[in-house]
Amino acid sequence: MRLSSRIKCFKYLVYTYIVLISICAGVQIVIGSFLLWSHQQYSKIVDNQFWEPFVTIICLGLVSILICYVGWTSTSKKNRCYLGLFAGGLVVLIIVQFLTSGWIFAMRYQMLTPAEIAIENSHSEYLVKTSQDPTHLWNRLQRDLQCCGKGGAGDYHNSKQKALPWSCCAKPINPNDPPCSFVYQRGCLHVLVDSIQYHLLICALTSVSAALVQSLGIFCVIQLTVLLKRPTLNISSPDSENQIRPKKHTREMIPLAQQQQHMPTPHHIKPKPVAPPKVEEIMKSSLG
Repeated sequence: MRLSSRIKCFKYLVYTYIVLISICAGVQIVIGSFLLWSHQQYSKIVDNQFWEPFVTIICLGLVSILICYVGWTSTSKKNRCYLGLFAGGLVVLIIVQFLTSGWIFAMRYQMLTPAEIAIENSHSEYLVKTSQDPTHLWNRLQRDLQCCGKGGAGDYHNSKQKALPWSCCAKPINPNDPPCSFVYQRGCLHVLVDSIQYHLLICALTSVSAALVQSLGIFCVIQLTVLLKRPTLNISSPDSENQIRPKKHTREMIPLAQQQQHMPTPHHIKPKPVAPPKVEEIMKSSLG
């Protein structure tokens, strides 16, 4: 395969690779934004913690789009400098993606104790104030997650109020049943912690998947950069190979008789005219 064909092939492979990375970056931004929005609904209960991984994968998605722009521009212009910058940025981005996933997995297993402390403090403040406020965050949490109290409905029986909040009561299936005939029994602490851990797991898997997708075509970028380093004389036209090869002397293939005919004839050297001796010189030579 000629050098021009190889460069053209790798060029379109790099274009496909850049489109794939752009799609992956868009998906990464969407997932990170959704997880951040879901976490912000109850972030005050956990003392505004554990939001950093969601923002990190959003930022990594934006960086991926910026690197894709550099890669598309450098590929279209066949600029080796920008292609090298594109390849180096991809390598750094892939390493950061893997490190981010490891950091998120570590946070997922270490968040249990600080999350429990934050939830206990938030529930204690909820009991001190009023549990009948429909706009309170704990009422919304108990209604949406279908849980009651920190560890269960017994938390309210042991409190000073001795009354269950309305958010712990499920909607009756039968309209004739009393309003609070069924009470959620599971506590909100484990439900909320499990929800945050699940979101962190999705965030870590998103980062790993993005790193794996970005690793697929790094070889094509490096190979295109190496090919552009070679002389570009072969790229101009298909007949350029004949221009590089040294021309053979056609004179060796012509018969000897024809070579003699084509040989240039030597120029005849004309003798310079000599002036005749003067009469005085002849007289002197005869007398002498």
